[in-house]
Amino acid sequence: MGTKRATALPGSQPPLRRRTRVVAATVVVVLSGAVGACTAPEETGAENVWPMTGPDASVGGVDVSAEGGARWTDAGLQLSGDVYASTWTVSPIVTDASFSVSAWARPTGRPGEYAAVLSEAGDVAGSFFLGIAEGFWSFSVKPEDGNGSGFVTNRDRATRVDVEPDVWVHLAGVYDSDAGRARFFLNGYPVSEQGIATDAVYAAEGPLLFGRAQADRRASDFFTGTVADVRTWPRALSPGEVAAAARADTPAGATLHPPEESAAFVCPDPHGGVCLGTLMAGTYSTTSFEPALSYTVPAGWTNGQDLPGNLLLSRSVDPAGGIWGGSYIGVYQDIRAPALCGEEVQPGIGTSAAELAAWYRSVPGLQITRDVPVTVGGLSGVALDLRVGADWRSPCPLMRVAHVIPVLIGGGVSTLHHVIGAPVEMRLYLLDQGGGNVAIEVTAVLEQHSLTDYLREADVVVGSFEFES
Repeated sequence: MGTKRATALPGSQPPLRRRTRVVAATVVVVLSGAVGACTAPEETGAENVWPMTGPDASVGGVDVSAEGGARWTDAGLQLSGDVYASTWTVSPIVTDASFSVSAWARPTGRPGEYAAVLSEAGDVAGSFFLGIAEGFWSFSVKPEDGNGSGFVTNRDRATRVDVEPDVWVHLAGVYDSDAGRARFFLNGYPVSEQGIATDAVYAAEGPLLFGRAQADRRASDFFTGTVADVRTWPRALSPGEVAAAARADTPAGATLHPPEESAAFVCPDPHGGVCLGTLMAGTYSTTSFEPALSYTVPAGWTNGQDLPGNLLLSRSVDPAGGIWGGSYIGVYQDIRAPALCGEEVQPGIGTSAAELAAWYRSVPGLQITRDVPVTVGGLSGVALDLRVGADWRSPCPLMRVAHVIPVLIGGGVSTLHHVIGAPVEMRLYLLDQGGGNVAIEVTAVLEQHSLTDYLREADVVVGSFEFES
């Protein structure tokens, strides 16, 4: 985790599949039993407490300023649009050591995909985020101060709990620096068995933010609703202590129902999102990938990534070793034509299936052995079989090591940069979807088998795809 951006060859999983905004997450399992009662509410020992009915702290003495029209009310801080609150000074939370944070939150209306109830600003990005991410209640931490595919965000989240408008929920995040784990609690209950592993969180030196976050040095992810009873601790709370904090100052009308039980699985790939890992023969549906996709696999397949813009399917008999890695099926949302000599989008190329296919036909050194119209899972477009001749020599300095040609780069939710070289063959499906596209990449490493042989099974899997309209 925390690996910096670097050019990767197409078979080398995972560097090949550049991370989306979220690069590590857990699928949740709600633990049974009542919320613990071993700690009384008045004994939670928070270092800082803000009732959020006014600017003053009731514990800790660090006051808060309402910005942009945020309003103090008897129920808590009311937030809408681009308003928020912030500590006057640097946040009292030391984020490169163990800490815990909690808050009551009530969203107004249907929230967006990202909305921060509580965060701490760094220079470029926040160090932690308590709120909504990818549409789920979550707690996220960052080992390094930065955004983009070269920076990791580790997230524990409630993947099968709807974010309901106008309903109070208690959120708590616990970072244990000694254990190297972050854990999220919803209504006092842990949503995963052990939380998510993480490298050390970086030491943020900005203010504590109530109702927004920070990304790329700009305000981001504003929360619309009410925030109340924010608390912080300079240590990792136990589950019983989190449960006590949830009961300490419950807003009128709030309940502490346990979250709905979700799948009891943690993705074995730390950058795989809510992937399912090894699959039994059967039909499955994506959790994060958009548009939602169902697929059917025989025995022996694995789901290594399920992220908003990236889905990875591969066989256990095709291990991802060596320079070129293993053979796989990748599905990506909204890809772009890559520049031929760098990790950036090629300017002036459209994003429809026809426009992208026309560009591929013009790329020097890229051989197209099959070029046909297709329909996959309800989406129409073009399928191209691609390869690079053994005698191809790239004129680009960065591509000369293996004489490769860039063929895919993410342009939105998906963040990836893939190249093709003589040791691999690829079938690339370019499909129109709404105002964007979906790309399906079937890559065969020739040391394992030819594309023709690989497609005997991989094409059956692709043929089972059904995209949600």
